[in-house]
Amino acid sequence: MALTRIILWLGNSIIFCAALFAITSLTAFLSTDFDAAVKMGGLTIVAGLVGTILIATTFNTSMRESNVEAIIFLILFWLIMPFIFAFPFRVLGGSATYLTAYFEAVSAFTTTGASQLTADAQRPALLFWRSLLQWFGGVSSATFAVVILASLNLTGTGVHRSLLFTHKTGELFTRLMGIGRIVAGIYLFITSAGFIFMVLGGAPAFESICLALSGVATGGLSPRSGALSEFMSPFSITILAIICTLGAMNIAVLWDLLRGRNWRNIRRLFNNVEHRGLFGMLAFMIVVGVIYAGPQNIFSLLIDSMFFVSTAGFQYDVISLDVVHPVILVCASLIGGAALSTAGGVKVIRMLLLIRHLSTDLSRLSHPSRVVPVTFKTQTIPDQAFLSIWMYFFAYTLCFGIGITAFGATGLSLTDAMTVSAASLSNMGPLLTLTYPESGLTYADFNSLQIFVSSMLMLLGRVEILAAIVLVTPGFWRNT
Repeated sequence: MALTRIILWLGNSIIFCAALFAITSLTAFLSTDFDAAVKMGGLTIVAGLVGTILIATTFNTSMRESNVEAIIFLILFWLIMPFIFAFPFRVLGGSATYLTAYFEAVSAFTTTGASQLTADAQRPALLFWRSLLQWFGGVSSATFAVVILASLNLTGTGVHRSLLFTHKTGELFTRLMGIGRIVAGIYLFITSAGFIFMVLGGAPAFESICLALSGVATGGLSPRSGALSEFMSPFSITILAIICTLGAMNIAVLWDLLRGRNWRNIRRLFNNVEHRGLFGMLAFMIVVGVIYAGPQNIFSLLIDSMFFVSTAGFQYDVISLDVVHPVILVCASLIGGAALSTAGGVKVIRMLLLIRHLSTDLSRLSHPSRVVPVTFKTQTIPDQAFLSIWMYFFAYTLCFGIGITAFGATGLSLTDAMTVSAASLSNMGPLLTLTYPESGLTYADFNSLQIFVSSMLMLLGRVEILAAIVLVTPGFWRNT
């Protein structure tokens, strides 16, 4: 294993941090918040110097890497970058301690949307920073899914496979920049279009840009406290719901649509098997919402259901999905969106494959001598290919259970522990406010241990859990 190669790409990542700091500094300067502009400018210089030093000391490293190095870089990227991203939350006065600042950075970067901060009490530069951080986290998660996770899944069921990715051994890192530009370009286009339409719909410009950045990343952090209906028109909120839904869709399908420039191909958005599963979840949430809240709230239920199934979790109205039974919300939140998207959760494609495999096994039980192949999207999938998906499902369930136990050990009740564990692991922070409101628990009430456990679960939910678990297996390190 070449450590210098990992350091080189961490250096490149820190350069991206400096660029994000610079954008926030410029935004603060344009909004006449010169104090924030100077502080963010200072962070830009420091991050730029650190990144440059790391790159300069490892510049001659070979660009060919192994899968082991790719996994280590993936894990270190998600662990280390929030330490750097946490500084604006400290220097701009948002967080009292560095631990809480790290929690805010992890939440934004993993597009979870959990926060201890009161939005109305924060300066605009900090609100813009965490929205921009959510957007970058969404781009990063989709890029890693397309490049690194796809390459590690070539012999499996193809959960992460994409036309964007052509595997060439030893060229994973060199593909990150090219694929990253494509992913960023797609999400930038959606963000820009969403911002323009929301402003045209009467929404405030600053709130619109923050929500557009957060929406396409399915982040869920709002620039204002309270329900979105208080400052967003029905037209603008519909645009935001569409943005969130697009963020939860397969990025490869969106790329094909934009690349072809043939809008008649928009039917591919609805023909894709993952998207059909996503729309099925949307229909289910609307029906359940009507049962609990009544048909008079159909528009609010439609919008909030779009927010929910995308794992963004924004809340448009105070009477909507929050009246649905919490167990339904928790179970639905764990499913998530498309595999190649900014959404969290187990992913729709995995659930569809597991259901298909389960139905085939049940058929075999009733007819033991019958040969029943598993078919999916007109392809026959061997039973061995499902091993990684069942392992992932088991690992995800195990982490969910460990999270409930850990939160319970820190003093939370069973219901609160279950909700917080699901919200953190599924990267859907607003789930906490939708379930068991009578408990009164908010993220601001978390102690240090609860903040730490929640942060680790957020990171596990954003990284492929098996990729993280494999680091503690002896066989992995014997092959390094």
